[in-house]
Amino acid sequence: MTCMKKLTALLVSAALALSLLAGCGGSKALSQVIADLLSGQYNNVTVEVDPDLTAALKKAAAAGDTQEEVLAALVENLNLSGGSITFSNLGDGQQGQHGVTLTFQPGSDPDAAARSAFTEWNRVFSSLPDDGSYRAHVSMIEAEGGYYIAVDVEVLKAGSHDKDEPDPDYVIQGNTYIVYTAAGLRAWAEAAKANPSTNCTLARNIDLENQPWTPVGDVNNAYTGTFDGGKHTISGLKVDSSAQVAGLFGRIGEKGTVQALTLATPDVKSTYTNTSGYAGAVVGLNEGAIENCHVTGGSISGNIAGGVVGINRRDGSVIGCSSSAKVNGTGSYTSAGGVVGYNLSTVTGCSSTGTVTGDIAGGVVGCNDTRTVTACYFTGTVNGNATGGVVGSNTNAGEVTACYATGSVTATGGSAGGVVGVNSGSNFTGTITACYWSGTVDGDKGVGDADDDDDLTGKATKVDGSTTWETAVEAMNSALEDKNSDWRYTFTGSLPTLTKN
Repeated sequence: MTCMKKLTALLVSAALALSLLAGCGGSKALSQVIADLLSGQYNNVTVEVDPDLTAALKKAAAAGDTQEEVLAALVENLNLSGGSITFSNLGDGQQGQHGVTLTFQPGSDPDAAARSAFTEWNRVFSSLPDDGSYRAHVSMIEAEGGYYIAVDVEVLKAGSHDKDEPDPDYVIQGNTYIVYTAAGLRAWAEAAKANPSTNCTLARNIDLENQPWTPVGDVNNAYTGTFDGGKHTISGLKVDSSAQVAGLFGRIGEKGTVQALTLATPDVKSTYTNTSGYAGAVVGLNEGAIENCHVTGGSISGNIAGGVVGINRRDGSVIGCSSSAKVNGTGSYTSAGGVVGYNLSTVTGCSSTGTVTGDIAGGVVGCNDTRTVTACYFTGTVNGNATGGVVGSNTNAGEVTACYATGSVTATGGSAGGVVGVNSGSNFTGTITACYWSGTVDGDKGVGDADDDDDLTGKATKVDGSTTWETAVEAMNSALEDKNSDWRYTFTGSLPTLTKN
């Protein structure tokens, strides 16, 4: 079987070379150009022009501004009954599933555009199992500055891979690396150094085996692509850096996104000697979107350290993330948080169950400066000077809304609070709304130290029997509704849990 597949690959490659030399003929309908180029190249793939695909592609092109947006709209428009899989994983598809992909080819020559698409797709088509059967519907339309070319491949009969043929390290699809191995992840990281907008999608769990990792993006060159973990896990991340930013990523820019990723037992250490060194398992410095990222176990340390994000600033958002890592602020001035070390933007729907230690230390956020922490909770241990179950220091009109904490909060020579350690501000004091706490807290207060204690009456309330978790959930959900938030608490066990509507 292996020899036959290699022979088939050689024949396909030869056919590809002849096709690239010959061209396609510019007088045919656009969709027929790509159909003619693909037809007959693969023994187990039939190719058809599909007017319905063309209609869906035109509708998607009108709705989206980027290739990724157009592809997402196309998949939605097709309303695939058999379910969809990533095009690069087509060989693993089951009967009835569809793999849809889209490429934009610039220029005014449809033949050249079709040949480029053929080259891009050939690796996937030529690696399909010999005993599988597939039907490819194709479409090509003219767009501003070039052509959109789409293919919708249905699995008619699932195939089986040769067991002696390993998966590739990675597959390149447009501007996206589909990553299967640790070597593939490192290859993507190298590509992202040259082009910070290079996307990555994990197709498998990855084990980096505690080998040194250089963060993607630095203070001067932020990562601006999309990293989709696909709900997969990267284990064995090890970063020991003297640079200002440390993590899987160093810095993520305003257009960057990391989503659906779990990091298992990461070891991230920043030894930057200034007080503005940032360390987080996912990213040291975030200005983009971090969503549904989770850290299980491991250790994060640095001046400004967070279980997920070191510092979150500008329009950065951290949404639906969690951490059980041990977070340790190191240096003369430190801010440590279970999820975010220092927040200058928005943190929503996050939780932490780890141990946090630092000068300023919070179960979820170390210091919340001018911005918002909403619908977050903590169940763990906090130690430091200004310590809070949710936020260590809430300052300069920072807002903490509908959050709770339970566990242990201790302060050495400072202030401890079940919700917030220090609530202050040079011009405007931070605000706390509908927050609750229980557990062991030095001083037995919801807020350790505040500029105006009277303003906090009933806003950081202890759950002690007279106030129950049922009452707390009702109040927190009311506050979330007032903020038009999609997040809500439910209480069916010993502690409230979060869901997003």
